[in-house]
Amino acid sequence: MKSAREDETCKKKPAIDWFSAVDQFHKLSCSDLSQLIRDSGNGPIRYAKQNGSLFEIYIESLARYLPLHLISKLLLFKRDEQHLKYLLSGVRLLHGLHDIAYCHSKLRQLLFEDSSSSACAVDLIFSIIVFLSNFKQKLNPPSNNEVLYHSTLLASSLYLFKACISSQWHDITSVLLAHPKVDVFTGVAFPSVRVVINFLQAKLSAQHTDTYNADEVYSFSLHCEASLQFLHSLCQQKLFHECVFKNKDLCKEGGVLWLVQDIMKLPQCKDPHLMVVVSRLKSKILSIMLQLCEVERISFLDLAANTTEGLDLAKSTISEVLELLNIMFCGGVNGVSAYNPRGILQLNAMRVVELVSDDSNFQSYIISNFTEVLTRVFLVPHEEFLSSWCSSDSRAAEGDITLNYDSYSASGQVLGVMSRHTSHASKPVFITNSRASQTSYPFAHQKTSLLVKIVTNLICYAPHICKEEENDLFLNKFFQCLQKKRSNLPDGVAHGGAKRAAAATRNLSSLLIHAESSTISRYLNKDDVQLFTVFVMRLEKLCKESDIHQVKEVHNRPIPQRSTPDGCKRKVGSVAPRGVDETNIETIGSYLSNMQLKSASDGMKNVEEVPEEESLQLKKRKRNIMNDVQISMIENALRDEPNMQRRAASVQLWADKLSLHGSEIASSQLKNWLNNRKAKLARAAAKNTPGGGGWVTDDEPSSYGAADPTQQKDVTGSVLRRCVRLQNGQHVVLVDGKGEEIGKGIIHLAKGIWFDTKLQESGLCVVDVTYLKVDENTLLPNPCDATGTSFAEAQMTFGRKRILWDSTKLLFIHPLHN
Repeated sequence: MKSAREDETCKKKPAIDWFSAVDQFHKLSCSDLSQLIRDSGNGPIRYAKQNGSLFEIYIESLARYLPLHLISKLLLFKRDEQHLKYLLSGVRLLHGLHDIAYCHSKLRQLLFEDSSSSACAVDLIFSIIVFLSNFKQKLNPPSNNEVLYHSTLLASSLYLFKACISSQWHDITSVLLAHPKVDVFTGVAFPSVRVVINFLQAKLSAQHTDTYNADEVYSFSLHCEASLQFLHSLCQQKLFHECVFKNKDLCKEGGVLWLVQDIMKLPQCKDPHLMVVVSRLKSKILSIMLQLCEVERISFLDLAANTTEGLDLAKSTISEVLELLNIMFCGGVNGVSAYNPRGILQLNAMRVVELVSDDSNFQSYIISNFTEVLTRVFLVPHEEFLSSWCSSDSRAAEGDITLNYDSYSASGQVLGVMSRHTSHASKPVFITNSRASQTSYPFAHQKTSLLVKIVTNLICYAPHICKEEENDLFLNKFFQCLQKKRSNLPDGVAHGGAKRAAAATRNLSSLLIHAESSTISRYLNKDDVQLFTVFVMRLEKLCKESDIHQVKEVHNRPIPQRSTPDGCKRKVGSVAPRGVDETNIETIGSYLSNMQLKSASDGMKNVEEVPEEESLQLKKRKRNIMNDVQISMIENALRDEPNMQRRAASVQLWADKLSLHGSEIASSQLKNWLNNRKAKLARAAAKNTPGGGGWVTDDEPSSYGAADPTQQKDVTGSVLRRCVRLQNGQHVVLVDGKGEEIGKGIIHLAKGIWFDTKLQESGLCVVDVTYLKVDENTLLPNPCDATGTSFAEAQMTFGRKRILWDSTKLLFIHPLHN
């Protein structure tokens, strides 16, 4: 670790009371340290020790030789609490000197213009990372302070690159790649982060014990996130992640995968603030994994799968990603709500599965361990499936909040020279959140396209790579899952095998229509759509063959016989003697007849009885000029313009819009459809029965036969309507109990579970407030652990004012009037 340059410099450096300098100066604020330098003029800084004696030091000597002094301390190989504390104090002092250097010409010239000083600082960072990566768990676990000093020292050392080189990541990358020991750095950086992640894992595993302190763990988790975020930012630079890819220990020996696995194993947390941090950690490490997989040449996963141990490690890591998606799609310990419904974590997890599902090393593993989850996705009630997977919502996915990590403040809090925050409901002073970034493409479109790609990858069969028995493996597995009896089905799904198959094929057909529409087709290539079409057709055929087989089994079954009072055996369906229960006989005969008719007329229908109303709806749907997506779009438009049929320009505009999402629709067809819909609503209102939805207006009868008395006008004069049907993405006005406007926002989540709050049962929904008329410190009417007690606390947690609001106190407003 000791270079020739260091040996030469050590001979020239003056005698300095290093312990006193580090111990006294690291406690000063940047402004106090800067004032000491000004007061010293061109002479030495004179400072009093705690015992009253004076020591003096030239600032140039302090700045030039401090990195070398800290490297010499590393050579002692001590790992006790006091040694880590001293190293952290020295790194903090070095951060402070760089922070104030621009105010002092000599200091600026030494730290930023003298290449040897910069090289010493880089050597120090490398040495500290090597030192921290070699941590071995001792017989006795480390103390809380030791763990805290360790994690803060790692983050502070990494961010020293930004202090001594540049705040721009491409500049830092250039310096690193030019360093002769860059392979050493890449080889130890990931293991060093893994060490602190294991510390965090141990702390979170104790969250149900009496000794658990949520505030301390939250603060600790932010230091861990800062270190991982540094690596994530570096890996976004193409040259750096190619350098990581070349590192044998990280890629071929599984160094990166071990870190991915450890982070993905972090448990869900009851504390919402910690859950947000854990989600960001998982999102960032999956992003790093994806970036490494995008390196051209041989695949990163192929390198990892070269050995049996590497393949097992890769599969166990992928299993953690599959489990995450299982929770997000189907619920888990804390439900889907534990994660941001539109967050980048879900997209990154789906991207990883899409990637590995196209890899022959892992395709069979994905089919075996993920098909049942996919089956449950397609078994949700049809309306819920359309809103989740066939949505035209154009809102972009919410990116992760970037932490602006202030190393000087962070180390100051840990070392006790700055006051620590008292509660994690208020942010630590060393963290400021950048506004959550928005990805460039709509979340709904990305999510749906990834689902289609995963399915199409799994049905692909390459004879020169895959085994013969793997042909149709996914199709058969999917069908078996549909037939399997299980108790954990989504609410509203029938438990009969045939009904489940019908529900799945209906949802698959809707997804196929959506995939073919221009809304999402730009995210899929033609091969994806064609393969998905083949899958849907083959599944329908398989379901049909299964139905016919079941019918034959019923016909070939021996006709049941009943004993009569006279002791004779009679076939069911024959004339029964007086007194015998003829109802049962008629029921069985009718059942068999219906089975024959259904099998002959439509093999795709269920062998179980289909209600007459459902049969009529199916017939009507065949004559519909619009698909489900188009109908959903026009219904949403009618909320804002209920009398669209009276305006020729609007009809033509919407006919053109709808034609982009399915079959072409003429303006005359749309007008006719609107008139029929209005007539249907009128007939329903006359019968005093619900009539098919739509938004109530003052000149259109409601579905309950009454005008809507809840309309209001906002200050712009636009009509506000009481939100009787809440949907994600709606623009709303928030009112209080007196009906006075509080602010405006967008509905983030209208139904489901959000941090243990059952929204529909509670009469609440999650709203992102975009405009607030009252003070940010105003108390929330529905406070919870996730949001805190005020709008300001919600902003601190989520980077936006995301709150719970009473659904009866929301007024719908067109987005143009926001």
